[in-house]
Formats: sequence, structure tokens, C-alpha cells
Amino acid sequence: MQPQFEHVHYRCSDLEEVKRFYCDVMGAEYLDTVELSDGRRIMKLRLGGVLLFFSPAAEVRTPEPADQRMGAYHIAFFVEDHDEAVAYYKQRGAKFVREGIMASPTLKVAFIEAPDGMQVELMQKL
Repeated sequence: MQPQFEHVHYRCSDLEEVKRFYCDVMGAEYLDTVELSDGRRIMKLRLGGVLLFFSPAAEVRTPEPADQRMGAYHIAFFVEDHDEAVAYYKQRGAKFVREGIMASPTLKVAFIEAPDGMQVELMQKL
């Protein structure tokens, strides 16, 4: 039996900040916010064909910087043209941590600062 990928679920400090970033800056599609029987809320977004779920953390703490945190620190998406994508997302308000990085002779990447210490990586195959 082979499992099929469904979604990634993140804890966050502020659902509205997350929604603003992923929808307004990154262009995610807002799907729904549901409340579970125990009162927890889950916001559902779709970005690049991937389902992203977000719910408020029980305890809000200052997030560790992406390069220092344990566990997931970024999500990555392929783009056709690195420089065009960087310019496009800058116009939408994205703050780049790094850009124009030649990760290998055939891969150019950039990292956008996301809420709660996360980053979004843009990758171009050369």
C-alpha cells in the first residue's frame, strides 16, 4: 500500500497574518476556515497545488529563525524564471531573505520570509 499525500499542517501565531501573506503575497487560494468539535480552528489554503492547513498554536512564542529551528523551516516551489519570480513577489510585498543563489550549476533559488519564522523557497531548474 502506498500512501497519497494530502496536506501539510502548520501551527501559527496569527491566522490573519498567515492568510494575508499566503493569499495576498504568494497568491494562495483561500479555501475555508473550519472549527473542530474541540473549538480549534483550521484555515485551509491551496498554493501550487498543495494543501496548506494552519491553526493557532496553544502557546504563542517568539519563533526561532528559519536557519536555527528544528523541524520544517521552509516550503519550496518551482518557478520557470527565478529573476521574474523574484520581481513579481517583491511587487506583491514579499521580503526576500536571500535571492539569486546558485545552489548547484543547474539550480537557482531564493527564499522569502514567511510568518512565524518560516520561509518559502523559489527554485528554478536551469
